[in-house]
Amino acid sequence: MRPSSVVSLLLALATAACVRYRAQPVDPATFPAAYRQRRLDDSALVAYVRRWAEPPARARWTDRQLALAALLLRPELARARAQWRAAQVGERSAGARPAPGVEADIERAVSGSGAHSPWVVSLAGLLTVELGGKRGARVQQARARTARAESDLHLTFWRVVQDARAAALSVALAAAELDEAHRELSAVARILGFERERFAEAALTSSELARTGGELQEARAAVGSAERTMLEARARLAGVVGLPARALDSVAVVVSPTAGCQASDSLDSDSLASLALSRRAEVGQALADYAAAEAALYLQVARQYPDLGLGPGFIWDQGVHRWAVALAAPGLLAFRNRAPIAEAIAARSAAAAHIAEVQDSVLVEIGVAVAGCRGGRLEQVGADSQAVVAGRALALAEAAYQRGETTRLDPALAQLGVARAERASRAVERTVRSAALALDAALAMWQGAPGERWPDPREEIAMPGVSH
Repeated sequence: MRPSSVVSLLLALATAACVRYRAQPVDPATFPAAYRQRRLDDSALVAYVRRWAEPPARARWTDRQLALAALLLRPELARARAQWRAAQVGERSAGARPAPGVEADIERAVSGSGAHSPWVVSLAGLLTVELGGKRGARVQQARARTARAESDLHLTFWRVVQDARAAALSVALAAAELDEAHRELSAVARILGFERERFAEAALTSSELARTGGELQEARAAVGSAERTMLEARARLAGVVGLPARALDSVAVVVSPTAGCQASDSLDSDSLASLALSRRAEVGQALADYAAAEAALYLQVARQYPDLGLGPGFIWDQGVHRWAVALAAPGLLAFRNRAPIAEAIAARSAAAAHIAEVQDSVLVEIGVAVAGCRGGRLEQVGADSQAVVAGRALALAEAAYQRGETTRLDPALAQLGVARAERASRAVERTVRSAALALDAALAMWQGAPGERWPDPREEIAMPGVSH
């Protein structure tokens, strides 16, 4: 074989089946432009929501529908899904065996060859045999990274859902607060009108009239504060869903009932804790991190054993053909590997401690959420009783006015008392609903209506105008 043929063969082997690099630059201006064009009535978005929920009305969206829209629009879910795909590919890379190689040597005798060919050509393969279970350790480590990436994906999925639910609840509560503030303002304005009539009749002092005027200003300030809260809540909800703030200007947000606090009635503390620990993705993350640390220790222990190199070859030595086999043991003197092993043992201990830390955090969160549900219910009993008393006082004042025993001012004052009592009761009700949402989040569940399903976080989603 000629030397040029050997070189050509080596080049052909080196370039066979190579993947060519293709640049894929990112234009930072693409996403903001697409973001500004997003609309809640987009046909592709509505079609996606209809796969998993009731079709939304034109100007009425539930928190579940908004959560589904967020799953389609929010970019972090696509990022977590891409990282999970990359981790899966990493399993194949970790399981790959060392690639074989080839080595060639060409010599030419310049004297003494006589009638023989002056060329000496050798061609040998390079094979590496891994010992000690290194490949199995790498595969275990890669699988642990995949499990961690999948837990990250599920955690991102439910955080998007819970963020949308919480933001939708804030909008609904802000709307109720604004309505109650307007009712109280109307009641105070009505009382002020009656008091001005009494003042004109010299039946009321100027200080009493001024006090009611001050209450009117306070009620107007409360309305202004409620309007600001409403605007901020809508803007926050739009951002959580992945829409421009103006996209929700004319949308009525409806919050579905939650069974969060009811779970604390039907299950004891131990059952709630077990349910949360089995469902929370944070626990899965910690367990995957421990599995990765365990595999990393296994890999460092396996590296105590040197790999074996084999080099079978063929030599053309001036017309004489010979077979040859070379053996090698690289890293033979570094068999102890003590420092990396000690580091891996310490990392495994840290990963085990992190599991306990995460579980402790989940248990504390469950306890706080259950206490919030119970405390809110106790407070709601008192607020509802106050509203009942205010209602009775209004009925008595209206009856007395009908009998001619009082003026129109007394029923108006009683009506203000009812408005304030109902506002206080609604405030407590909002506290209970927030506590129920917190317990839902702590349990990583949303029961919803029977038969409701959620998308698979691992499913690829494509929508025109959404850069994933």
